[in-house]
Amino acid sequence: MTLQDLYEEHRELFRIGARLIEVAALDSPRMQDLIAVRREMAQALARHLGNEARLALMPLGASPDPYDRALARRYTSDLMMLRQASSAHMGQWTSEAILDDPREYRLAVRGLLRMTAARRDWEEAEFLPAAERLASGRREPLRKAG
Repeated sequence: MTLQDLYEEHRELFRIGARLIEVAALDSPRMQDLIAVRREMAQALARHLGNEARLALMPLGASPDPYDRALARRYTSDLMMLRQASSAHMGQWTSEAILDDPREYRLAVRGLLRMTAARRDWEEAEFLPAAERLASGRREPLRKAG
């Protein structure tokens, strides 16, 4: 597993998200299929977050550069907000709630995917490139955070 693999994992998470929307597209979604895709998403996300922590978060958090450490803090803070939103989503959207209002469920999933897309964009623009810089041994001058 390399830092470059994290970009592919991002794409895979969004492919699973698209399948989740597809399975939920029916007015009466097949709950077995929906549960299977939700489980697949949870497993892929857990794997990805573990890989990302090991390859990017830990090195940035241990960097002597305050900017790198600030990126690590933002990553952690943003992740906590996303986890709270995801937990609330899972708590609200039980099988019964999905069957009662599949259209609203699809809207909720799309909203969660938009939040995740914004996070992915930040990670790929700032967080992962900083981790790649550290991994390559390139050292830029220390910067102030913020």
